[in-house]
Amino acid sequence: MSKQFEYKILNLAGDLGELLLENGSEVYRVENSISSLIKYFGFSSQCFATLTCIIITLENSNKEIISLVRRVKKREVNLNKVYKVSTLIKNLDKYEINTLENNLRIIKLENSYSFFINSFGNCIGASFFSILFLGDFYNFISSFFSGFLISIFLKLSNKINLGIFFTNLLGSFIVTSISYFFYHIYFISNPSITIISTLMLLVPGVSFINSMRDIFAGDLVTGVSRLMEVLMIGSSIAVGSGIAINFFQN
Repeated sequence: MSKQFEYKILNLAGDLGELLLENGSEVYRVENSISSLIKYFGFSSQCFATLTCIIITLENSNKEIISLVRRVKKREVNLNKVYKVSTLIKNLDKYEINTLENNLRIIKLENSYSFFINSFGNCIGASFFSILFLGDFYNFISSFFSGFLISIFLKLSNKINLGIFFTNLLGSFIVTSISYFFYHIYFISNPSITIISTLMLLVPGVSFINSMRDIFAGDLVTGVSRLMEVLMIGSSIAVGSGIAINFFQN
């Protein structure tokens, strides 16, 4: 096989891993998918992935080795894209290499949910969490409104690239402030349920589960790194909410 074909396979594997990692996939899934792709085209490979980097080596029939390093600079949670890429890998025998490239490009360029759908989901999520926490009708309404405002804030923070720590710190501060606003105008009798219901939108549940799955799969470095990220997000939420509570109670 030509060198150009080997480079093409290596780049395709890099694109595949980058797409999975950017959208919140577990690291073991990234490494297994890359290895399956390269093996399907007849090469041996080794892959090492962390939250921010993917290293791939490809060995051809002449025992020549070529390597690729990809930095992953952004991460979000889009399990729909992870599912589509995983489905591609499970059905590799149905695709030519050019078709695979095109399908990966299409998945990568797919738009995430619109602001309206995200906002509606946040509103519904926050308001129904209030029912789960035994809130009343007024908690339901205040949580719905808080969910909408946190959606606007998250949209703005993404635009100005505020970073994970400050996004969660300011977001939790805003959520708590809104709840105290409703409390001080006597719309709700207790701000706690509205605060907790809306803060649930910021809790990194998927990241925590993925960190556990990586740790149990033996990827200790990545699992612990992701767990530290979860702890950092949890701390920033606690600090932001604590500052607001201290401010409004004094």
